[in-house]
Amino acid sequence: MRKIVYITTFIVSVIWIANKIHDNYINSEKKPFWTGTEEIQVCKKPYYSSKECYKLNVSLLSKKSAKINFPNGGYIFTNNLTCYFAGNSGKDRPRYVFCRSWDSENNQWDFMPNWVNY
Repeated sequence: MRKIVYITTFIVSVIWIANKIHDNYINSEKKPFWTGTEEIQVCKKPYYSSKECYKLNVSLLSKKSAKINFPNGGYIFTNNLTCYFAGNSGKDRPRYVFCRSWDSENNQWDFMPNWVNY
């Protein structure tokens, strides 16, 4: 009987540790989802849907900074780039990384893959 209690305690402990490791991975900061200069979806806060976002070329300058390139030749540098998994958007849609950054005027910019539509 005592052996069953030890085995059950061991199994429950392993499951708890595995869940903790998984949660830490899901909620931790991620690397940006693009490298170099790529066309991605860019949204300036406030926005309420993908219709208010633009597909722009964004240059990743470092792990923490980016340059948003506008079609008219203008650009904005952003800093404090942080990236996370987006909320689970359903069984038929994959989990994706989105990034958030701020410009020198403290405007918030969100970056997402082009295929994201909400």
